[in-house]
Amino acid sequence: MEIEEQNIENRGSVHVVERESNLRSVVCGPVRWLKMLASKLHWSYVFAVVSICGINQGFGYSLGHVATDYYMKDVQKIQPSEYQALFVITRIPWIIKPLWGILTDILPIYGFHRRPYFILAGKISLETVSKSLKMSL
Repeated sequence: MEIEEQNIENRGSVHVVERESNLRSVVCGPVRWLKMLASKLHWSYVFAVVSICGINQGFGYSLGHVATDYYMKDVQKIQPSEYQALFVITRIPWIIKPLWGILTDILPIYGFHRRPYFILAGKISLETVSKSLKMSL
């Protein structure tokens, strides 16, 4: 795999630096990207965004996962195979999220990209909740 770097001083000209292994490109690629981002923006901005997003997503997911694990395994006494199936089902929206984003970007409805999809999702969820409430009564 050939690595290309942009030379910022030469107004974005690209030149081949070296040939490197896949493992090294996996490790060094994001580092080069962060260095480029820090040169375009200020390093403190990049650090703040990465830190805040990492802390929010990392701790939020970890704490929620610990609480869910405890509740499912110790309180509900669910078998590990059942728990894994439920865990996968709850992750389906996060798996679909990138596809949903591409769909809304590619297929606008009446010239709008996201608004009609939000309205459609709201209507579907409202109908689902109302049907479930009617069944429970």
